[in-house]
Amino acid sequence: MLLPYSFASDVPSLREATVKAGFVGRVVATFRVDEVILYPDRREKPDVRNARWLKDVLDYLSTAPYLRMLKYPLKPGLRYAGLLPPLNIPSHPEPDAVKTDGTHYRQALVIASGETSTLEAGLRKPLKIKRRLPKNAVVALKLNVKGRRFKYSLVPRQSPVYTGYRVRIADSLENALKPFSFRIATSRLGEPVENVLDKLRERMAAGGRTCVAFGAFDRGLKQIAEELQLDYSKLFDITVNTAPRQAVKTIRTEEALAYTLAILNLISP
Repeated sequence: MLLPYSFASDVPSLREATVKAGFVGRVVATFRVDEVILYPDRREKPDVRNARWLKDVLDYLSTAPYLRMLKYPLKPGLRYAGLLPPLNIPSHPEPDAVKTDGTHYRQALVIASGETSTLEAGLRKPLKIKRRLPKNAVVALKLNVKGRRFKYSLVPRQSPVYTGYRVRIADSLENALKPFSFRIATSRLGEPVENVLDKLRERMAAGGRTCVAFGAFDRGLKQIAEELQLDYSKLFDITVNTAPRQAVKTIRTEEALAYTLAILNLISP
């Protein structure tokens, strides 16, 4: 999923902007988005500072609560992090989850790395795993609990169990789109979604990676491409209107995000 650097930069207060970013995080997690990519939407002076703030907030939200104080130092941009809603994804367990027999998932922070890595997973003591993992990386663990004992292993990134999204800041819109074989743009000027459902379903089922891109609060993707001096027709495979016959004058980016991901969730393989 692609969002512009400028997302929420029009909001007058950090408190309100944090709440808006939290809504995005919840929607992204609800529909199992794998990666959020922030792209520059201005040719002159792209708002990198805002993009870094947005990445911090979304990363903070996707980190299990018991790891946040270890991973994130106090900083002004996270002043209102307490207003962020919980994600409640499988790798963000309840505090007493490990006391129940069965299979559980939880995030862990790599606090030491060598031939054996040491992980902090919010349990009574750190865990060891016989792999060299990047220090300060957050990984997902699968725990099989029986009685007071448990066995644990790393969860692969391609696991069917959703373990959260990643956030990346791209240096250009073109580079943000490169890894994807099917690239969807959203716009009120696009084809009504009901007319292209079969096409969307077919392309998404063909394999490869799919992305969906959203414009800025004041400009659509076509305007952004023009400002960046890019050929819009070569950037995207299809442009879709996911809220045809809208009654409101404008649709906010976070609203379009929710509508679009809900529809794609219904037809994705």
